[in-house]
Amino acid sequence: MEIKNKVFIVTGAARIGLDVAQGLLKNEAKLAVTYMTSEPDLGQEILYIKADLTAEADVKNVIAETLKKYGHVDGLIHMAANYIRTTWAELNDETWNKSMRPIARSAFLMSKAVGDQLLKNPGDIKGKIILFSDWSVQSQPYKDYLPYNVAKSAVEGLTKSLAKELAPGVMVNCIAPGPILKPADLPDVENAEALRNTPLGRWGGAYEITKAVLFLIDSDFVTGQVLAVDGGRSLA
Repeated sequence: MEIKNKVFIVTGAARIGLDVAQGLLKNEAKLAVTYMTSEPDLGQEILYIKADLTAEADVKNVIAETLKKYGHVDGLIHMAANYIRTTWAELNDETWNKSMRPIARSAFLMSKAVGDQLLKNPGDIKGKIILFSDWSVQSQPYKDYLPYNVAKSAVEGLTKSLAKELAPGVMVNCIAPGPILKPADLPDVENAEALRNTPLGRWGGAYEITKAVLFLIDSDFVTGQVLAVDGGRSLA
């Protein structure tokens, strides 16, 4: 699918997401960007929508505002998520929902709302949905992150189910990032361990994720896949 003049809803446009949004803009896409607290700075032509993506009413408003400005929707890039450490002793219904709702529930609500719009589009290729997982949940779930791990695993299952439900006109895929951006507060010993356990031996940089997003939008014969962009980390 050609990107130029296509309308994408982008969630989680901070850090890596900011680079993805900028990459779409460079390819002349039109964007509706959601945010929870701080509005990203992507220029004057962007539609910014403050929204709690775990709330169905807010999700419906995102669609309504996007349609009001652009008239239609061509795709969803859903990156919004949190990353909360939860020890075994802290596990309960409340801490479970603190990860499951912002990650799994928001992915479902946004995908259903956008998917309904994409199915209305004319032509054989009606649109693209790209969700985000984590390299770790495929083989090496993080200790003390049980709700996060399960939520990201749910996103992968959602991806595959959506791909079947929305075929053949809508392609749905998932990106599972690995060591992309080094955290500013990462201790040297943990940085060395991360690099040692990554076959390519380096941090990838945000543009590697942007390139993966652009590829999945461009390709019209890939659906239901989880693409690990992790420098081989999932193999170590």
